[in-house]
Amino acid sequence: MRNKLATIAAAAAVVAGLLVSTPAYAASISAKGSSFANGMLQACTAAYTTHSVSYTSTGSGTGRTEFAAGNIDFGASDVPYTSGFPTTGKNARYLTIPLFGGPVAFAYSAVGVNDGLNLTPEIISGILKGTITRWDDAAIKTLNPKLKLPKKTIKVAYRASGSGTNSNLTEYLRQTVGGWTASNNMATGAGAGGVVGTSFATSQLLAGYIEDNSNAFGYFDLSDAISADVAIAKLRNAAGAFVAPSSSAAGRFLSAQSIRPASEGDALGGTLNMDFTKVVSGAYQLTIPVYALAPRYTGSERTSTDASKIAVRDFLNYVVKTCVPAKAASLGYVPVGGAVRTAVLKQIALVG
Repeated sequence: MRNKLATIAAAAAVVAGLLVSTPAYAASISAKGSSFANGMLQACTAAYTTHSVSYTSTGSGTGRTEFAAGNIDFGASDVPYTSGFPTTGKNARYLTIPLFGGPVAFAYSAVGVNDGLNLTPEIISGILKGTITRWDDAAIKTLNPKLKLPKKTIKVAYRASGSGTNSNLTEYLRQTVGGWTASNNMATGAGAGGVVGTSFATSQLLAGYIEDNSNAFGYFDLSDAISADVAIAKLRNAAGAFVAPSSSAAGRFLSAQSIRPASEGDALGGTLNMDFTKVVSGAYQLTIPVYALAPRYTGSERTSTDASKIAVRDFLNYVVKTCVPAKAASLGYVPVGGAVRTAVLKQIALVG
């Protein structure tokens, strides 16, 4: 009996030890950045159990500056660095890794108009620049002859300075319409030929404004558009078709893009070459990537036992291999695939 009790006690002690102990590699890491990516990254951090990961939606610009300053373990941005690169500290050597993508949805609350308003790049440019100011403008009516458009002023909402969504939208308009350059990039603010309207720091705040105000117009990730009580427009693509934003339509466009070879010292190394004029049947033309900004190892550092860097590498692998493929479609995002996915996994292997 004594032996049996001793065995039970020993087993209980082992179980108790397992319950209170944590693996030697367990870590807690933090990240900030893209509000466009928030829906996907929040879903991934909630489902991930190997390490503790927190993600704060602040906008791509903050993600880039906080990562450069070494204040976070990794950043998320819809555009790579063009300035403000990390030069010192733990993130002085870094990687820019495409994690997934998604469509930029054009949302509105025009009274009496449901989902499916047809829009073109030219009309969007006109609305943002203030040359198209009313919902019943002739250009919009021509594309939507069966709709009863309100005779009301369009209340324009746009993302504030530093937004990666802004940068991608500006580049999309530059390629498709023209007249959009660095001097009137929405990321630099309104006026002087740039966008006019009310600015918001994150996609979530902008979505809330569209939802709460009649006859408003703006743009943000499909994830927020799905959860908000807003109408969603169709966008004319390069093939001439009007397409609603969806994971499948975005996937067609993203899979047609190429990836730039990863090369240390090249700020655009490992990023996607986004051709917003490319003709892709059934594609949603304004689909953008989300990048992780992550620390890069060199030489013997590959065997580093730095728990936070190990955790970043493991989490990014989880995002690309497991979380995004399983959850992207329901959230309005799209995984990277094909040759791009192969290149991305090679980059993630260099995190550390």
